[in-house]
Amino acid sequence: IGFSEALNPEQAAQEAAFQSKTNLNADRIDLAIALCTVHYQPEQTIPILQKILNNSNLIGCSTAGIIMPYAIKNQGIAVITLSSDDMKIGIGSVNNINALNTREEGVALAIDCLNDFGKHGRQISLFLIDSLIENNSLFLKGLQEVWGDIFPIVGAGTCDDFHFQNTFQIFNDQTLHHSAIGIILGGHMQIGIGARHGWKPLGKPRTITKAEGNLIKEIEGKKASNLYYEYFGEEAKNMTMSKLGTLAILYPLGIYIEGNEEFLLRNAVNILDDGSIVCQGDVSAGSQVHLMIGNKASCKQAAYDAALEAQKNLLGKLPNIIIVIESMARLKLLGRTAFEEVSAIREVFGPNIPVIGLYSNGEICPMKTAEETFKRPLIQNGTIVVLALG
Repeated sequence: IGFSEALNPEQAAQEAAFQSKTNLNADRIDLAIALCTVHYQPEQTIPILQKILNNSNLIGCSTAGIIMPYAIKNQGIAVITLSSDDMKIGIGSVNNINALNTREEGVALAIDCLNDFGKHGRQISLFLIDSLIENNSLFLKGLQEVWGDIFPIVGAGTCDDFHFQNTFQIFNDQTLHHSAIGIILGGHMQIGIGARHGWKPLGKPRTITKAEGNLIKEIEGKKASNLYYEYFGEEAKNMTMSKLGTLAILYPLGIYIEGNEEFLLRNAVNILDDGSIVCQGDVSAGSQVHLMIGNKASCKQAAYDAALEAQKNLLGKLPNIIIVIESMARLKLLGRTAFEEVSAIREVFGPNIPVIGLYSNGEICPMKTAEETFKRPLIQNGTIVVLALG
Protein backbone atom coordinates (compact mmCIF):
# COMPACT_ATOMS: atom_id res chain seq x y z
CA ILE A 1 0.00 0.00 0.00
CA GLY A 2 1.21 3.49 -0.84
CA PHE A 3 -0.37 6.85 -0.06
CA SER A 4 0.26 10.54 -0.56
CA GLU A 5 -1.74 13.65 0.25
CA ALA A 6 0.60 16.05 -1.56
CA LEU A 7 -1.33 18.94 -3.09
CA ASN A 8 0.43 18.66 -6.46
CA PRO A 9 -1.25 15.84 -8.48
CA GLU A 10 1.94 14.64 -10.16
CA GLN A 11 3.81 14.59 -6.85
CA ALA A 12 0.97 12.72 -5.10
CA ALA A 13 0.82 10.07 -7.84
CA GLN A 14 4.58 9.64 -7.83
CA GLU A 15 4.84 9.30 -4.05
CA ALA A 16 1.91 6.87 -3.71
CA ALA A 17 3.01 4.64 -6.60
CA PHE A 18 6.68 4.54 -5.56
CA GLN A 19 5.80 3.81 -1.93
CA SER A 20 3.45 1.00 -2.94
CA LYS A 21 5.95 -0.53 -5.35
CA THR A 22 8.69 -0.37 -2.69
CA ASN A 23 6.48 -1.94 -0.03
CA LEU A 24 5.48 -4.76 -2.40
CA ASN A 25 9.13 -5.68 -2.95
CA ALA A 26 8.35 -8.11 -5.79
CA ASP A 27 9.79 -8.79 -9.24
CA ARG A 28 6.51 -7.90 -10.94
CA ILE A 29 3.17 -6.23 -10.29
CA ASP A 30 0.13 -8.29 -11.30
CA LEU A 31 -2.49 -5.69 -10.43
CA ALA A 32 -2.51 -2.08 -9.24
CA ILE A 33 -5.55 -0.30 -7.79
CA ALA A 34 -5.59 3.50 -7.48
CA LEU A 35 -8.07 5.32 -5.24
CA CYS A 36 -8.27 9.08 -5.72
CA THR A 37 -10.20 11.80 -3.97
CA VAL A 38 -11.70 14.49 -6.20
CA HIS A 39 -8.79 16.87 -5.64
CA TYR A 40 -6.79 15.14 -8.41
CA GLN A 41 -7.50 14.94 -12.13
CA PRO A 42 -6.76 11.45 -13.47
CA GLU A 43 -5.39 12.82 -16.73
CA GLN A 44 -2.52 14.26 -14.69
CA THR A 45 -1.93 11.23 -12.47
CA ILE A 46 -2.44 8.17 -14.70
CA PRO A 47 0.69 8.63 -16.89
CA ILE A 48 2.85 8.85 -13.77
CA LEU A 49 1.20 5.82 -12.15
CA GLN A 50 1.65 3.79 -15.33
CA LYS A 51 5.30 4.73 -15.69
CA ILE A 52 6.30 3.93 -12.09
CA LEU A 53 4.21 0.74 -11.98
CA ASN A 54 5.75 -0.54 -15.24
CA ASN A 55 2.48 -0.35 -17.20
CA SER A 56 0.95 -3.12 -15.08
CA ASN A 57 -2.79 -3.80 -15.02
CA LEU A 58 -4.18 -0.62 -13.47
CA ILE A 59 -7.72 0.05 -12.33
CA GLY A 60 -9.12 2.69 -10.00
CA CYS A 61 -11.75 5.30 -9.31
CA SER A 62 -12.76 8.49 -7.56
CA THR A 63 -13.94 8.27 -3.97
CA ALA A 64 -15.30 10.43 -1.15
CA GLY A 65 -12.48 9.30 1.13
CA ILE A 66 -9.74 6.72 1.56
CA ILE A 67 -9.61 4.23 4.42
CA MET A 68 -6.03 3.68 5.55
CA PRO A 69 -4.71 1.40 8.32
CA TYR A 70 -3.98 4.42 10.53
CA ALA A 71 -6.48 7.12 9.51
CA ILE A 72 -9.38 8.19 7.29
CA LYS A 73 -8.10 10.50 4.56
CA ASN A 74 -10.40 13.03 2.92
CA GLN A 75 -7.71 14.02 0.42
CA GLY A 76 -5.06 11.93 -1.25
CA ILE A 77 -4.14 9.12 -3.62
CA ALA A 78 -3.73 5.52 -2.46
CA VAL A 79 -2.18 2.77 -4.56
CA ILE A 80 -2.49 -0.95 -3.82
CA THR A 81 -0.16 -3.31 -5.69
CA LEU A 82 -0.60 -7.09 -5.74
CA SER A 83 1.77 -9.84 -6.83
CA SER A 84 1.08 -13.55 -6.50
CA ASP A 85 2.11 -16.83 -8.09
CA ASP A 86 -1.05 -18.44 -6.72
CA MET A 87 -3.65 -15.83 -7.65
CA LYS A 88 -5.12 -15.50 -11.15
CA ILE A 89 -6.44 -12.11 -12.24
CA GLY A 90 -8.64 -10.91 -15.09
CA ILE A 91 -9.81 -7.33 -15.70
CA GLY A 92 -12.23 -5.63 -18.09
CA SER A 93 -14.14 -2.41 -18.71
CA VAL A 94 -17.18 -0.95 -20.44
CA ASN A 95 -17.68 2.72 -21.23
CA ASN A 96 -20.58 5.13 -21.88
CA ILE A 97 -23.27 3.22 -20.00
CA ASN A 98 -26.73 4.80 -20.21
CA ALA A 99 -30.31 3.97 -19.26
CA LEU A 100 -30.94 2.25 -22.62
CA ASN A 101 -28.04 -0.22 -22.47
CA THR A 102 -27.34 -0.74 -18.77
CA ARG A 103 -28.12 -4.46 -18.65
CA GLU A 104 -26.34 -5.20 -21.94
CA GLU A 105 -23.19 -3.45 -20.69
CA GLY A 106 -23.26 -5.64 -17.56
CA VAL A 107 -23.18 -8.68 -19.83
CA ALA A 108 -20.34 -7.12 -21.85
CA LEU A 109 -18.20 -6.42 -18.76
CA ALA A 110 -18.67 -9.96 -17.45
CA ILE A 111 -17.55 -11.41 -20.79
CA ASP A 112 -14.61 -8.98 -21.07
CA CYS A 113 -13.32 -9.98 -17.63
CA LEU A 114 -13.73 -13.70 -18.36
CA ASN A 115 -11.83 -13.39 -21.64
CA ASP A 116 -8.90 -11.79 -19.79
CA PHE A 117 -9.11 -14.23 -16.88
CA GLY A 118 -8.98 -17.43 -18.92
CA LYS A 119 -10.05 -20.92 -17.89
CA HIS A 120 -9.11 -20.89 -14.23
CA GLY A 121 -11.13 -21.52 -11.11
CA ARG A 122 -13.02 -18.34 -10.17
CA GLN A 123 -13.22 -17.24 -6.53
CA ILE A 124 -14.70 -13.74 -6.52
CA SER A 125 -15.25 -10.68 -8.66
CA LEU A 126 -15.09 -7.00 -7.79
CA PHE A 127 -16.52 -4.20 -9.91
CA LEU A 128 -16.55 -0.41 -9.69
CA ILE A 129 -19.37 1.46 -11.41
CA ASP A 130 -20.29 5.12 -11.82
CA SER A 131 -22.92 5.74 -9.13
CA LEU A 132 -24.55 8.46 -11.26
CA ILE A 133 -25.93 5.80 -13.63
CA GLU A 134 -29.65 5.74 -12.97
CA ASN A 135 -30.32 2.08 -12.14
CA ASN A 136 -27.30 -0.06 -11.39
CA SER A 137 -29.55 -3.03 -10.52
CA LEU A 138 -29.91 -3.63 -14.25
CA PHE A 139 -26.14 -3.70 -14.64
CA LEU A 140 -25.81 -6.26 -11.84
CA LYS A 141 -28.45 -8.43 -13.53
CA GLY A 142 -26.36 -8.35 -16.69
CA LEU A 143 -23.28 -9.50 -14.78
CA GLN A 144 -25.27 -12.32 -13.22
CA GLU A 145 -26.48 -13.53 -16.59
CA VAL A 146 -22.89 -14.45 -17.39
CA TRP A 147 -21.33 -15.11 -13.97
CA GLY A 148 -24.35 -16.75 -12.34
CA ASP A 149 -26.30 -15.96 -9.18
CA ILE A 150 -24.18 -17.88 -6.67
CA PHE A 151 -20.74 -16.65 -7.73
CA PRO A 152 -19.60 -14.05 -5.14
CA ILE A 153 -19.83 -10.52 -6.53
CA VAL A 154 -18.72 -7.45 -4.57
CA GLY A 155 -18.88 -3.92 -5.88
CA ALA A 156 -18.90 -0.19 -5.24
CA GLY A 157 -20.51 2.87 -6.77
CA THR A 158 -17.75 5.40 -7.43
CA CYS A 159 -18.45 8.90 -6.12
CA ASP A 160 -17.15 12.46 -5.92
CA ASP A 161 -17.63 13.44 -2.28
CA PHE A 162 -21.30 14.47 -2.26
CA HIS A 163 -21.03 16.63 -5.38
CA PHE A 164 -22.92 14.07 -7.56
CA GLN A 165 -21.57 15.57 -10.75
CA ASN A 166 -18.47 13.88 -12.13
CA THR A 167 -17.14 10.57 -10.90
CA PHE A 168 -14.41 8.79 -12.84
CA GLN A 169 -12.98 5.33 -13.33
CA ILE A 170 -9.43 4.35 -14.31
CA PHE A 171 -8.65 1.48 -16.67
CA ASN A 172 -4.97 1.07 -17.59
CA ASP A 173 -4.08 4.35 -19.35
CA GLN A 174 -7.68 5.56 -19.78
CA THR A 175 -9.92 7.91 -17.78
CA LEU A 176 -13.52 6.70 -18.08
CA HIS A 177 -16.88 8.27 -17.23
CA HIS A 178 -20.33 6.64 -17.03
CA SER A 179 -18.45 3.37 -17.04
CA ALA A 180 -17.66 0.25 -15.05
CA ILE A 181 -14.52 -1.77 -14.50
CA GLY A 182 -14.26 -5.29 -13.16
CA ILE A 183 -11.79 -7.80 -11.73
CA ILE A 184 -12.06 -11.57 -11.43
CA LEU A 185 -9.80 -13.23 -8.86
CA GLY A 186 -9.15 -16.95 -8.71
CA GLY A 187 -6.56 -19.64 -8.22
CA HIS A 188 -5.30 -20.90 -4.87
CA MET A 189 -6.77 -18.42 -2.44
CA GLN A 190 -9.36 -18.14 0.29
CA ILE A 191 -11.85 -15.29 0.55
CA GLY A 192 -14.01 -13.98 3.36
CA ILE A 193 -16.89 -11.54 2.90
CA GLY A 194 -18.80 -9.77 5.64
CA ALA A 195 -21.39 -7.02 5.32
CA ARG A 196 -23.53 -5.12 7.83
CA HIS A 197 -25.12 -1.69 8.19
CA GLY A 198 -26.52 -1.46 11.72
CA TRP A 199 -29.29 1.01 10.80
CA LYS A 200 -32.57 0.63 12.71
CA PRO A 201 -36.18 1.21 11.59
CA LEU A 202 -38.13 4.33 12.55
CA GLY A 203 -41.85 4.05 13.30
CA LYS A 204 -44.28 1.47 12.02
CA PRO A 205 -43.85 -0.48 8.75
CA ARG A 206 -45.59 0.82 5.62
CA THR A 207 -46.46 -1.20 2.52
CA ILE A 208 -45.23 -0.25 -0.95
CA THR A 209 -48.44 -0.44 -2.96
CA LYS A 210 -47.07 0.58 -6.37
CA ALA A 211 -43.51 0.23 -7.70
CA GLU A 212 -41.73 -0.18 -11.00
CA GLY A 213 -38.04 -0.99 -11.29
CA ASN A 214 -36.23 1.50 -9.06
CA LEU A 215 -39.31 3.75 -8.65
CA ILE A 216 -41.53 3.66 -5.57
CA LYS A 217 -44.74 5.27 -6.82
CA GLU A 218 -47.11 4.73 -3.90
CA ILE A 219 -46.85 3.76 -0.23
CA GLU A 220 -50.08 2.80 1.52
CA GLY A 221 -51.97 4.06 -1.55
CA LYS A 222 -50.52 7.59 -1.21
CA LYS A 223 -47.68 9.44 -2.93
CA ALA A 224 -44.45 7.75 -1.95
CA SER A 225 -42.87 11.10 -1.01
CA ASN A 226 -45.41 11.47 1.82
CA LEU A 227 -43.25 9.12 3.88
CA TYR A 228 -40.51 11.77 4.08
CA TYR A 229 -42.95 14.68 4.43
CA GLU A 230 -44.66 13.03 7.40
CA TYR A 231 -41.37 12.93 9.31
CA PHE A 232 -39.60 16.05 8.09
CA GLY A 233 -42.23 18.42 6.71
CA GLU A 234 -40.87 21.38 4.74
CA GLU A 235 -37.29 20.16 5.11
CA ALA A 236 -38.09 17.22 2.83
CA LYS A 237 -38.65 19.61 -0.09
CA ASN A 238 -34.87 19.93 -0.39
CA MET A 239 -34.83 16.40 -1.76
CA THR A 240 -36.55 17.56 -4.93
CA MET A 241 -34.00 20.33 -5.47
CA SER A 242 -30.77 18.34 -5.31
CA LYS A 243 -30.18 14.66 -5.77
CA LEU A 244 -29.31 12.68 -2.67
CA GLY A 245 -29.91 15.45 -0.17
CA THR A 246 -28.66 15.03 3.37
CA LEU A 247 -32.02 13.66 4.51
CA ALA A 248 -31.90 10.83 2.00
CA ILE A 249 -28.32 9.96 2.98
CA LEU A 250 -28.90 9.97 6.74
CA TYR A 251 -32.40 8.47 6.60
CA PRO A 252 -32.40 5.79 3.90
CA LEU A 253 -35.33 3.52 3.18
CA GLY A 254 -35.25 0.05 4.73
CA ILE A 255 -36.93 -2.77 2.80
CA TYR A 256 -37.87 -5.83 4.84
CA ILE A 257 -36.82 -9.11 3.19
CA GLU A 258 -38.01 -12.25 4.94
CA GLY A 259 -35.19 -14.44 6.25
CA ASN A 260 -32.51 -11.73 6.14
CA GLU A 261 -30.82 -10.54 9.31
CA GLU A 262 -30.93 -6.87 8.30
CA PHE A 263 -33.16 -4.62 6.24
CA LEU A 264 -32.12 -3.93 2.65
CA LEU A 265 -31.20 -0.23 2.53
CA ARG A 266 -32.12 2.00 -0.41
CA ASN A 267 -31.07 5.63 -0.85
CA ALA A 268 -33.61 7.99 -2.39
CA VAL A 269 -31.85 9.46 -5.43
CA ASN A 270 -34.61 11.93 -6.23
CA ILE A 271 -38.29 12.73 -5.77
CA LEU A 272 -40.22 13.28 -9.00
CA ASP A 273 -42.98 15.81 -9.56
CA ASP A 274 -45.65 13.12 -9.09
CA GLY A 275 -44.21 12.19 -5.69
CA SER A 276 -42.45 9.00 -6.85
CA ILE A 277 -39.19 8.17 -5.06
CA VAL A 278 -36.30 7.22 -7.33
CA CYS A 279 -34.11 4.66 -5.55
CA GLN A 280 -30.57 3.56 -6.25
CA GLY A 281 -31.70 -0.04 -6.75
CA ASP A 282 -34.84 -1.98 -7.59
CA VAL A 283 -37.77 -2.25 -5.19
CA SER A 284 -40.85 -4.49 -5.25
CA ALA A 285 -44.52 -3.71 -4.71
CA GLY A 286 -45.87 -5.43 -1.63
CA SER A 287 -42.66 -4.95 0.35
CA GLN A 288 -42.71 -3.39 3.78
CA VAL A 289 -40.65 -0.20 4.11
CA HIS A 290 -39.38 1.96 6.96
CA LEU A 291 -37.32 5.09 7.25
CA MET A 292 -34.04 4.03 8.85
CA ILE A 293 -31.65 5.73 11.26
CA GLY A 294 -28.10 4.97 12.36
CA ASN A 295 -25.85 6.16 15.17
CA LYS A 296 -22.16 5.98 15.98
CA ALA A 297 -22.45 2.98 18.29
CA SER A 298 -24.50 0.92 15.82
CA CYS A 299 -22.10 1.72 12.96
CA LYS A 300 -19.05 0.62 14.96
CA GLN A 301 -20.81 -2.59 15.99
CA ALA A 302 -21.76 -3.25 12.36
CA ALA A 303 -18.11 -2.90 11.30
CA TYR A 304 -17.04 -5.35 14.00
CA ASP A 305 -19.76 -7.85 13.03
CA ALA A 306 -18.88 -7.61 9.33
CA ALA A 307 -15.22 -8.31 10.14
CA LEU A 308 -16.19 -11.33 12.26
CA GLU A 309 -18.30 -12.63 9.40
CA ALA A 310 -15.43 -12.24 6.91
CA GLN A 311 -13.01 -13.92 9.31
CA LYS A 312 -15.36 -16.87 9.73
CA ASN A 313 -15.59 -17.32 5.97
CA LEU A 314 -11.79 -17.55 5.70
CA LEU A 315 -12.03 -20.95 7.41
CA GLY A 316 -9.02 -20.38 9.63
CA LYS A 317 -6.69 -18.90 7.02
CA LEU A 318 -4.97 -15.59 7.76
CA PRO A 319 -5.72 -12.85 5.22
CA ASN A 320 -3.01 -11.05 3.29
CA ILE A 321 -5.07 -7.89 2.91
CA ILE A 322 -8.43 -6.46 4.01
CA ILE A 323 -10.33 -4.36 1.47
CA VAL A 324 -13.17 -2.24 2.86
CA ILE A 325 -16.02 -0.81 0.78
CA GLU A 326 -18.09 1.57 2.86
CA SER A 327 -21.00 3.87 2.23
CA MET A 328 -20.17 7.57 2.25
CA ALA A 329 -23.34 7.99 4.35
CA ARG A 330 -21.42 6.41 7.22
CA LEU A 331 -18.59 8.92 6.79
CA LYS A 332 -21.15 11.72 6.89
CA LEU A 333 -22.77 10.29 10.01
CA LEU A 334 -19.57 9.43 11.90
CA GLY A 335 -17.46 12.45 11.02
CA ARG A 336 -14.27 12.56 13.07
CA THR A 337 -15.08 9.23 14.75
CA ALA A 338 -15.10 7.32 11.43
CA PHE A 339 -11.76 5.67 12.15
CA GLU A 340 -13.37 3.78 15.05
CA GLU A 341 -14.81 1.42 12.44
CA VAL A 342 -11.30 0.61 11.18
CA SER A 343 -10.21 0.02 14.77
CA ALA A 344 -13.10 -2.41 15.17
CA ILE A 345 -12.01 -4.33 12.07
CA ARG A 346 -8.42 -4.49 13.32
CA GLU A 347 -9.66 -5.83 16.65
CA VAL A 348 -10.84 -8.89 14.74
CA PHE A 349 -7.91 -9.41 12.35
CA GLY A 350 -5.05 -7.98 14.41
CA PRO A 351 -2.82 -4.94 13.87
CA ASN A 352 -0.47 -6.46 11.27
CA ILE A 353 -2.89 -7.16 8.41
CA PRO A 354 -2.93 -4.36 5.80
CA VAL A 355 -6.27 -2.53 5.58
CA ILE A 356 -7.29 -0.33 2.66
CA GLY A 357 -10.66 0.90 1.48
CA LEU A 358 -12.87 3.50 -0.14
CA TYR A 359 -16.09 5.33 0.55
CA SER A 360 -18.76 4.58 -2.05
CA ASN A 361 -22.23 5.56 -3.18
CA GLY A 362 -23.88 2.16 -3.31
CA GLU A 363 -22.38 -1.15 -2.17
CA ILE A 364 -22.85 -4.53 -3.84
CA CYS A 365 -22.55 -7.66 -1.73
CA PRO A 366 -24.45 -10.78 -0.68
CA MET A 367 -26.92 -10.41 2.16
CA LYS A 368 -26.58 -12.76 5.12
CA THR A 369 -29.64 -14.75 6.09
CA ALA A 370 -30.71 -16.07 9.48
CA GLU A 371 -29.76 -19.59 8.29
CA GLU A 372 -26.05 -18.59 8.08
CA THR A 373 -26.07 -18.67 4.28
CA PHE A 374 -25.60 -16.00 1.64
CA LYS A 375 -28.09 -15.04 -1.00
CA ARG A 376 -27.32 -13.56 -4.40
CA PRO A 377 -25.56 -10.18 -4.38
CA LEU A 378 -27.72 -7.07 -4.07
CA ILE A 379 -27.15 -3.34 -4.38
CA GLN A 380 -27.31 -1.80 -0.92
CA ASN A 381 -26.75 1.58 0.72
CA GLY A 382 -25.39 2.65 4.09
CA THR A 383 -23.40 -0.58 4.34
CA ILE A 384 -19.84 -1.56 5.25
CA VAL A 385 -18.39 -4.50 3.31
CA VAL A 386 -15.26 -6.26 4.56
CA LEU A 387 -13.43 -8.35 1.98
CA ALA A 388 -10.57 -10.49 3.28
CA LEU A 389 -8.19 -12.09 0.76
CA GLY A 390 -5.99 -14.95 1.92
